[in-house]
Amino acid sequence: MEKQITIQGEYLIGTTITYEDESRKSPAVVIIMGTGKLDRDGNGFGFRSNLYKDLAQVFADCGCVTARYDKRGTHASGGRFNSTGLSDLVNDAIAVVQYLKKLPYVDENRILVCGHSEGTMIATLLAEREETAGLVLLGGAGTNLKDAMYYQNQFAAKDIPRMKGLSGAIMRKSFDLKKQLALLDEMFRKSGETTKDTIHFKGAAVPAKWLREHGAFTTEKYVDILKKYKKPVLAITGKADFQADYHKLEAFQGESHICCCAPDGLTHILRVSSGETSILKANQLYRSLVKEPLDSNLIQTIQNWLNTAF
Repeated sequence: MEKQITIQGEYLIGTTITYEDESRKSPAVVIIMGTGKLDRDGNGFGFRSNLYKDLAQVFADCGCVTARYDKRGTHASGGRFNSTGLSDLVNDAIAVVQYLKKLPYVDENRILVCGHSEGTMIATLLAEREETAGLVLLGGAGTNLKDAMYYQNQFAAKDIPRMKGLSGAIMRKSFDLKKQLALLDEMFRKSGETTKDTIHFKGAAVPAKWLREHGAFTTEKYVDILKKYKKPVLAITGKADFQADYHKLEAFQGESHICCCAPDGLTHILRVSSGETSILKANQLYRSLVKEPLDSNLIQTIQNWLNTAF
């Protein structure tokens, strides 16, 4: 069963609670979405993935209460999206965890946090401040935003030589990886030199607060937090994910509390692609893949981990 509620954080947070039985205490999972303005289900204008709704069902099938919510400044949540920083996103996630802890049908000692994409960073920072029973990190564990953006540009640089026709010729002439990475560096630097929420950079409005606060955390810091966490962690980044680098999982080798998986063919939207993936054709690929269900092997991995860890 599902019910729509609002949680009082700094602003109201539009939330969906999925539950099976209110007469007994159950473990719970808070699902934290990735970057952008998709709604709590994982849907937006012209794009319907049901990514987070389907994830909620995966956890519900394992007997967990789940909470998924709209990001600050979007859909049913208050605040201004362009003025939202990383710290605000962490605070909102903590407010949802604290709300679940007070529900009579939730076991407050068995609350997990599942982060996807940017949500893996939010979940990691949350784990330092709020007591949780474990983490599930999908598509981004052990990396910071800047390194993820570097990786995406490096992936594009590898794709461009394979492009055919006029569009390929134009991209090969216009795209310069060194210049692109230098632009990223400059954007982060300018965001760090101001106290404004937004700035104009190269003719576009840029969320300076968000970039500035993300820039304060290195990849090494995220890795260090997770190593010190000592509660069970499941980290999954697919080998066909061109938005997050699965090689980052190597930093957790030897950490007995962190279970890492890098499945072949698994993309950032948690579906499997059987062919070659290209970041330059991401929209086309994702619109095709969302017609498919979440990867069954991913679901089985999560279920097995839950049964073993808890």
